Amino acid sequence: MTKNFEIVYRNPAELIPYEMNAKKHDEQQIRDLAAAIKKRGFDQPITIDKNDVIITGHGRREAAILAGLERVPVIIRDDLSEEEVKAKRLEDNRLSSIDYDAIKLQQELESLVLGDVEVFGFEERELNVLVGSMTEEMETGSLVLDLGEETERQKEEHTEISREVASEEVRVIDVLGFKTLPAGSAIVVGDLLAHMEEITGESGVDAFVAYAEKVSSGELAA
Repeated sequence: MTKNFEIVYRNPAELIPYEMNAKKHDEQQIRDLAAAIKKRGFDQPITIDKNDVIITGHGRREAAILAGLERVPVIIRDDLSEEEVKAKRLEDNRLSSIDYDAIKLQQELESLVLGDVEVFGFEERELNVLVGSMTEEMETGSLVLDLGEETERQKEEHTEISREVASEEVRVIDVLGFKTLPAGSAIVVGDLLAHMEEITGESGVDAFVAYAEKVSSGELAA
């Protein structure tokens, strides 16, 4: 048997948010909800436990405060145990995240937008796509354009980062793993460097790097 709960009116600022609430609301969501409340009123009660701690309606409370409301409808669930209260919070968060029926959502939004009714919580671009006010070609073109611009932007960022990294100097010991040579080996290494300079036309470290690049690319045998 379904129980009918009495609705009372309380100051939203006096209701206590549950500190372990798992559902997050960003600032834009709260602003959208507050705008909707100002436009059409507050008609979905906040549910609290016997200690005035919110069970469901954290976002509505924040929006009501932002909208300047001094009284909101509240249901007090003093019949629930502490465990049942926790379960209800999780159930509400889970059930409220169920996916939309995209077709029905599109039909509802279309009837509202075409009727010049402002719908809060949706960006203009989202509404345009959902109600089909743009042709498929325009949608596809704009999405491809957006994707192309974003890809190009990221490519430029990565290129700039690569340039910055490439211009930084590192110690030779960090690359080669040693900083000294036996005296006899120094002569051999000196001859090798001279050979590298002759092959690459560079000198010093530039010759070493250019020679290594040629070997790495397969232009020269190691």
